[in-house]
Formats: sequence, C-alpha cells, structure tokens
Amino acid sequence: MSQHQVHAVQQLAKVMGWHVLSFSNHVGLGPVESIGNASAITVASPNGDYAISVRNGPESGSKVMVQFPRSQCKDLPKSDVLQDNKWNHLRGPFKEVQWNKMEGRNFVYKMELLMAALTPC
Repeated sequence: MSQHQVHAVQQLAKVMGWHVLSFSNHVGLGPVESIGNASAITVASPNGDYAISVRNGPESGSKVMVQFPRSQCKDLPKSDVLQDNKWNHLRGPFKEVQWNKMEGRNFVYKMELLMAALTPC
C-alpha cells in the first residue's frame, strides 16, 4: 500500500506539471518497518518555489512535509555567511502537514488539493 500511494503521487505530479526530484521504493532512513519497506518521493512545484516530500511506511503510515520559499519563512535566523541576495531564492526548512486535518476523502484527493494550493496561478 505504501508503494501504491507513492506511485500515485508520482503520477499526480506528472499530470499537474510538478517535477519529481527523488523517488525510492525502499527507503533506508527513518524508523525500521517490521513488515515491508517504507517508500518516499519528493516533488517540486512547476516554478520550483515549493517542494513536497512524502514518506509512507506499512506501519508508520504517511508523513507529508512541505518546503516553503526562504522568503516566506519568518522564523529563519539572519546569517552573516549568506551575503549575496541570490541565496534568498533557496527553499527553507520542511514543515510537516497535519494530514489528518486536511480536507478530502482519501490520500490521492488530499494530495491533489495540496498540490493545487501550492501551484502558482
């Protein structure tokens, strides 16, 4: 089931114009699953501002994270190392989505709504 959901995200990304950055059916990081393997995918929005990372395991379930543009992250400390403004275009840290509070009947519908909300007009 975890592989199926990650494949669904991959196909949904293709349909919605998102770019697949990474994909793995057998993730070697994170909590060890006693049955089966966890799967993961990371996709980027069409303009590259946002990224969504999904990790899905048979026991651990789904974990969905969104990476926002650095310019939208108010809680990032100012750095003396990054002097040039071009580095402000990098994305910031990932933030977890409260998946159980999202609107939608199933995993694919919720993911479609999330991608649509993060796609520029």
